[in-house]
Amino acid sequence: MEQFSANWALVFLGLGAILLELFVGVETGFDLVLIGISLMLGGGVGNLTGNWEIGVGFSILSAFAYIFFGRKIIKSRLSIITQKTNVDGLVGKTTLVIKDISKHKAGQIKIGSEIWRAEADNDIKKGEKVKVESIEGVTLKVVK
Repeated sequence: MEQFSANWALVFLGLGAILLELFVGVETGFDLVLIGISLMLGGGVGNLTGNWEIGVGFSILSAFAYIFFGRKIIKSRLSIITQKTNVDGLVGKTTLVIKDISKHKAGQIKIGSEIWRAEADNDIKKGEKVKVESIEGVTLKVVK
């Protein structure tokens, strides 16, 4: 029976890194999976050549290549760009009042082609500019 070698240790270390990524989750940003693959490939190359030094060298080179070159590419493809959509995009917009707003009675504002119910802490007359501060249900909270 063949003796346990450094090449097999690389394969199992790589497998361990991949499994650890599964348990840790996205906090490592997919790095453990790719470094684990580098270790496993190095162990495979070492087993094919019968030389543990080649396996370790291949693992080190491929891991460094990923860290210094591939990581930026992978991160850019995996990153999620968030954009405000729907009502979240209304916060911060400035628009005109189309129906008077008083402290105790809601009025209306028009944003784009939509008319929204609006409330404010003070009286705002038709034609004045307001800024949307927040949204509560279907009512926009505005300020002068």
